[in-house]
Amino acid sequence: MRKTILFAALLLLAGVQTQAQTLKVWMSQPTMVADGSTTTYLTVCQTDINADGSHNLYAQFEMRLHVPNGISVATKRVGRKDVDDFTLNAERFEGIDVSPAIAASPGLISISTLNTGADSYYPDSESGETIEELFTLGLKADPSMTNGIYEIYLSDVKFIRLDATAETPSETVKAAMTVTGGQQGEGEISYTLSEAGVGTLILPYDAALPEGVRAYRCVSLRESTVVLEEQEGIAAHVPVLLQGEPGTYTFMGTPQQGGECLLYERVADGRNAGRDDYGGLCLADARRRDGILRREPREAPHRACRPLLPAGRGRREGAEHRVPRGCDLFE
Repeated sequence: MRKTILFAALLLLAGVQTQAQTLKVWMSQPTMVADGSTTTYLTVCQTDINADGSHNLYAQFEMRLHVPNGISVATKRVGRKDVDDFTLNAERFEGIDVSPAIAASPGLISISTLNTGADSYYPDSESGETIEELFTLGLKADPSMTNGIYEIYLSDVKFIRLDATAETPSETVKAAMTVTGGQQGEGEISYTLSEAGVGTLILPYDAALPEGVRAYRCVSLRESTVVLEEQEGIAAHVPVLLQGEPGTYTFMGTPQQGGECLLYERVADGRNAGRDDYGGLCLADARRRDGILRREPREAPHRACRPLLPAGRGRREGAEHRVPRGCDLFE
């Protein structure tokens, strides 16, 4: 009897978990123009479809949108008034008595709806096709913003039924927001790949690879051969070797602290506090030439020696070893 009760409880728990996981919420990834006037629309989508194809219904929702400072809600003209540029999907909310409310403060936009009727909003069109879009929100970026890629996310997300019970997404809803046309800072770095078609780079943020460029990370050293592993993107503070068509490329991202490859901490007067105790395989300084070198531990400028292998791997005493242009030592 006890086993039967336990088994039934486990089945009930599994059913609840499955139901909760059917709620899907996601956002578009907007590209903002930091001129203080251009309106860019963020689209938030939501579905909740059971395994049999039926929809779970909701009457209203609420959520908090976290954005970088400098992002504000745009306005639109309705009749004689300027109102928040917020639009519920017309098909989903056709004939539904729902009143939206927007409250904005630096870095945070609270969005909620109040259903004063007796009907849930629609999950699909008249023809029965699922509608994903829930609403659009017009946003503007201040000219003081630094160009780059920022993470935006939703918190305190609730989809509320007519009986006042609610569901929340099983995972945090995140998206990337790209800001252009603003101030150039650490979040936007231009890099020129030489005629040799190969170079070395380390970034203070995660970045996608521009078209025409491939990135490799050093994973080991076998005698005089550098073993590389191709990367899908560039991780923050991780040195990579670039290969591609000669030209200038722009890498954008959100600056991050830390990373396995930071050798120094800067003090207020700009001097180096600490020493380069790596003494392993490093990226050559751009002022010397592109390539890879090995050097002994010694005090050096921040960008003079960028570790290519994690500390403790591939160390060997001796003179500098470089990867010549043309990468003939790559494996």
